[in-house]
Amino acid sequence: MSMNDSGERPDALLSTVVKRAGFLTALASGPIPKRHLRDELDVSRSTVYKAVRELHEYELVERTDEGLALTLAGRMLESEYGAFRSVAEDVNRTRELLSVLPNDSRVSIELVEGATTIFAERHAPNHPLRYFEEMVSDADRVLGISPVALPQYVELFHDRTVGEGMAAELVLERPVVEYLITDYGERLNEALASNHVSIWELDTTLPFGLIVTEGERDGVSLVVYDDRGELRGLLTNDTSDAMAWAKDVFETYRERATLIGGP
Repeated sequence: MSMNDSGERPDALLSTVVKRAGFLTALASGPIPKRHLRDELDVSRSTVYKAVRELHEYELVERTDEGLALTLAGRMLESEYGAFRSVAEDVNRTRELLSVLPNDSRVSIELVEGATTIFAERHAPNHPLRYFEEMVSDADRVLGISPVALPQYVELFHDRTVGEGMAAELVLERPVVEYLITDYGERLNEALASNHVSIWELDTTLPFGLIVTEGERDGVSLVVYDDRGELRGLLTNDTSDAMAWAKDVFETYRERATLIGGP
């Protein structure tokens, strides 16, 4: 009975897949003569021998008339490891922003996969804001949650909703609503009276901001703030999975909030 049949040593199998991932990837396109693997992967003959022996031990490869080939198990593991590696690369690329968020933040891998990161750099602190403004400026409808209210946000949403008829549904923390009433009362009333804006007030703390835009270019942006409320950057994505995740998050917070005005 082989190791695979007995179900033993899954960690050793995984270690072999990681160690020999280059060989699995090379064989994914079809059988390759063993002697050609050395040139294709630019490794020594002894390395090829050891790799083939290890992969054969776990029945991930087999010898055919055309050369060495992946077995069904080998193809499955090559595909799944490739997918995992892609996810790991996305997480690694975005972890500088992810690390700012609370550890229990409800951020799905669907947002991170293929996401674009836009940082507030020292030399360009407003870079994320410009991208944010571009997204909202092109939108017909916006769904959003926010723990802060930057002056730029207030002016942008007022102009787009009151002046241009963009529809907006916003879930805001209670202190944000109080700030808008105190400092931007006239603009807030105009926006609510336009019949294009609905605002919900939330008693709990939001771990991040989130904007979903529909229109000329659909997309979602996770807005990352530090514990002082300073903008650190955006994670943006436009895949259907990311959009679905973002809408679900928005609806979850909206259900917990109280409508204070709007249709």
